Amino acid sequence: MTFRSYVAKFARGASLPLFKHVPIERWPELPARLHGIHVPSRVVPGPTKTAASGVNINTVFHLLEQTLHTEGDVAECGVFRGATLIPIGLFLKQRGISKNVIGFDSFEGFDESVNIDIRLGGRDIESKRVGGLADTSYQGLAEKIDKFGLSSTVTLAKGYFHKTLPLFASRRFCFVHLDCDLYQSYQECMEFVYPRLSPGGIILFDEYNDPPWPGCNKAIDEFLADKPERPIEIALDNFSKWYIKKQ
Repeated sequence: MTFRSYVAKFARGASLPLFKHVPIERWPELPARLHGIHVPSRVVPGPTKTAASGVNINTVFHLLEQTLHTEGDVAECGVFRGATLIPIGLFLKQRGISKNVIGFDSFEGFDESVNIDIRLGGRDIESKRVGGLADTSYQGLAEKIDKFGLSSTVTLAKGYFHKTLPLFASRRFCFVHLDCDLYQSYQECMEFVYPRLSPGGIILFDEYNDPPWPGCNKAIDEFLADKPERPIEIALDNFSKWYIKKQ
């Protein structure tokens, strides 16, 4: 361990007891950066809305707030290192909302299905390859969840979606954040989540209209072709995202 990494580890350990009970919306930028989580203080507002600006946690919180009294649990498909999953868990726990949060991820990066997205084109980025986004750890995230006191709130489902989603077939959902990048992943997640989404429930799409991932638009538009819902734009700060609200 380098001196720099040792200092960072010490700072994370020292800061967590001070901040983990602070409302997540009021976390300062420095401890949030140390712990690798998205908080409002890290959002940089600006005049230009972009579809590919990454996650705006204000958007997530705004839409999640609308579903707190809707039947069902919360899910995120594509959790990576938990930068959004942990804030969602804290947001609910700090409000005394007894909903479970399920985080789905392979923790192995993209499988061969990414080749569909490569063929679909879109802007080329380094992660768009077999094994892309594999620089994460199920064990590391599980330990992080425990340190934040979220073990009774947040459940991790490790594995590719077609294997893990069916394990939760009896659940209903009120809010789902799809951050799964790939055409096939969006297909699988929509086919699973949509029929289990309560009326008034929301699905937020992270990659809709995101230049590197045209497969997201293709999968969502195909799935919704015979459904009453259509993607709705939400623009906060310098972020433009899209979601549906179940009728």
